[in-house]
Amino acid sequence: MKRVSLFSMLLVLLLSACSSSSSGAECKEGICVSIEVESPVQALVPAPFVISIKTEKDISNLGISLYGDRTITILDIEKKPDSAELAYKNDSSMDWWIDTKGGEEYIITGHVILAKPVVSYGIFSYGLIAAAGHPSITRVTDSVTIYLDAEGKQVEENQAKMELETDFPAPTPPPDLTIIPETPFPTIVWPTNTPLPSHTPSPSPSPTVTRTPTLPAYP
Repeated sequence: MKRVSLFSMLLVLLLSACSSSSSGAECKEGICVSIEVESPVQALVPAPFVISIKTEKDISNLGISLYGDRTITILDIEKKPDSAELAYKNDSSMDWWIDTKGGEEYIITGHVILAKPVVSYGIFSYGLIAAAGHPSITRVTDSVTIYLDAEGKQVEENQAKMELETDFPAPTPPPDLTIIPETPFPTIVWPTNTPLPSHTPSPSPSPTVTRTPTLPAYP
C-alpha cells in the first residue's frame, strides 16, 4: 500500500508540473495556458476574464497574447505579473513579454466587451484566444467561444449549436412597406445596315466646236 501511495504521489507531481489552476488548460512541451470568461455574458456589459500561464522550466522572454475577433473589445487589464512587459496593444489584442520561473503560475485578469448583434434573429459566436510561446520551444493556445442571441444574452453552447444548424427563414418585411417591382429596360432594336444606293455618274457633255468663217482674200 505504501508503494502504491508513493507511486500515486509521484504521478500527481509529474502531472502537476505543467498544469494550470484551470481544468481546461492547454499544455505542450512544458508550457501551459488557459483562459476563462465569467458567465453569464451580456452584450455591451464588461465581462471578466482570467488568463493563467505556467511553465515547467524557467523561460526568458516568453510571449503572452490575448486577442479576439472584431466584435470583442479589450476594455482593461486589472492584474498582471510585475515582470510582464507590454509589447503591443490595440482594441482587440494585447501582447506581453515575461520571464517565468518553473512551476510558478502567472495570472492576467481584465474585462472584455462583446458587441451587440446587428441582426434581429439567430445565434452569434464570439471567440477569445490566449496564447503563450517561445520561438525556440513551441506556441500553445487556449480559447473560449461565447454564444449570444439576437438580444445579446448568452446562450448555452449545446443549445446554440443546435440553433445554428437550423435554417432560419428570411426576415419578413413590415406591413407598411410597399415593394415596387423592377421595371425592365425596353429592348432596343438597332436598324440593320442598309447599303446606300450606288451613284452612276452622268455622261460628260460633248465639247462644242465653234467654227470661224473663212474670209475672202483681199483684192
